[in-house]
Amino acid sequence: MEEKKNILYISSFPSLQGGGQRSLLLLLEYLDRESYTPYLMAPCEGELTEAAAHLGVNTFSDITQVLNFPKIMTLRFDQVFDALYELYRFCKKMRIDLIHTDGPRNAFYGGIVARLQKIPMIWHIRASNRDRYDRLLYQLSSKIILVAQVLRRRFQWVKTDDKFVTIYNGIDLSLFLNDNGNRSIRRQYGIGNEELLISVAARVERLKGQKFLIEACVKLKSLLPNYRILIAGEITEPLYQRECRELAAANGIEDNVIFTGHLENIVPILNTTDIFVLPSLFEAVPRALIEAMGAGRPVVATDVGGCTEAIENEVSGFIVPPANAPALADVLLELGKDKQLRVDIGKAARIRAEKKFNIEENVKQTEQVYHELLAGGQDVNASD
Repeated sequence: MEEKKNILYISSFPSLQGGGQRSLLLLLEYLDRESYTPYLMAPCEGELTEAAAHLGVNTFSDITQVLNFPKIMTLRFDQVFDALYELYRFCKKMRIDLIHTDGPRNAFYGGIVARLQKIPMIWHIRASNRDRYDRLLYQLSSKIILVAQVLRRRFQWVKTDDKFVTIYNGIDLSLFLNDNGNRSIRRQYGIGNEELLISVAARVERLKGQKFLIEACVKLKSLLPNYRILIAGEITEPLYQRECRELAAANGIEDNVIFTGHLENIVPILNTTDIFVLPSLFEAVPRALIEAMGAGRPVVATDVGGCTEAIENEVSGFIVPPANAPALADVLLELGKDKQLRVDIGKAARIRAEKKFNIEENVKQTEQVYHELLAGGQDVNASD
């Protein structure tokens, strides 16, 4: 039997509000513990570290000098050196065999220590926007996991694909239902069982595009009057939320729009919604989108990031141009008037999620990357 390998996961955030942290927690839950022993670092105590501890994962959120990595461009070089030294000492003490990071700052510190320790470092990328340190971090990485193929564009200057592997986010499909699910959500927010429920789950900020969903629904009020819009997500831009409310009020649909704020669990909403919409202006592959597909809901998303990789347009969902309320309104009207179409698209979405976003397959692919790196299948310091 092969010796178990120790893997250090470094997370940029201690909470579970972000999709990346929920994905990491699922990876920790389904990881093969007979082959790998996971260790988790996060900036401080939070939902992620608490949940990971319940899974039996070794968490080190109390070692602040290790976890609170200084900004790369800080002029306090002594702080940078101290953080590198503490991380190096920790990896040495715990005999870490592989480092798995997410954000650029973690990749910088993890990459340097991995070089010094002569172990592989994986940089897990969940965002499509470029970072000023991409070229450096590419060199420090042994492998780069992309959550969508479209993120490869971030590295257009790289000629070969040797370091890149696309592994889509995984979801626990057992959490999601193929029927109308938890009706208590409708009672909680005063939504009738016969009202068409249109939901969106994303932070309330300009880049998430909720305003365009409201604009689209304004166009529907005389054609599809019996609907409600449930907007779930942390209010990160209060002024933008006010704009959305004012837009709804100015057009007489303020009673149709409900803001829930941040919710720990959006599964009950997904299990009871009729149509899920993601009107974002900028995305990678939003986790809420694939969760809605897992819930067997018809989804409508904008043509940004990896949404087109998740959805087969007009088969398992609909793709519309970003910032285009009329196009969104047309699709919502089509789905709103045709219950059977909603059922058919929802079933196709569930099948798509089972094939493409199953957590077991996600973890299997990730473990294959570990195996190849730890077996020496790729030079840990490989570069173009």
